[in-house]
Amino acid sequence: MKIHGASHLLFLLAVFLVEPGYAHAELAKKGTYSGSFGFSASSSAYQLEQGHTYTQDVYKGIFFNDSGTGFLHESSCVCFGITDTREGSGSANGYCELTDMDNDKVFLVWKGTVDPEVGFKGDFKWTGGTGKYAGIEGNNSFQAVLIGSTSQGRGLWKGEWKLP
Repeated sequence: MKIHGASHLLFLLAVFLVEPGYAHAELAKKGTYSGSFGFSASSSAYQLEQGHTYTQDVYKGIFFNDSGTGFLHESSCVCFGITDTREGSGSANGYCELTDMDNDKVFLVWKGTVDPEVGFKGDFKWTGGTGKYAGIEGNNSFQAVLIGSTSQGRGLWKGEWKLP
């Protein structure tokens, strides 16, 4: 009787202490994806001369895979960048770190252009990762805009990944 009661206790602990949402399927060795990165931006801006601005930027938010599950879905994303514009148009580049629900990380390097009419547009590539993302490679593109005159925005990502 004691063994039977102990097994019920273990079952109940497993049900109530393990969050089912954190059980993830194994990641495929390669694939394609698309998704959205909702972010909040903070910047330090420096006017170098009339109409010429240089900014150091930090973008923090969450990436959502369009499929609602899978590759990097609901990952924390922190990006660091610099933007160099003249009369509102110019270039931007930087790095990002994404952390998934399992605390595995993936890193990327990005570059793009800034246009007041279309926002930020460019490409990025995976440069490495930890855990299930170790050795990740792949090419990707993004398009991002700020929402009105706020410091919040959204980026649309699409691309590929390949693991060793």
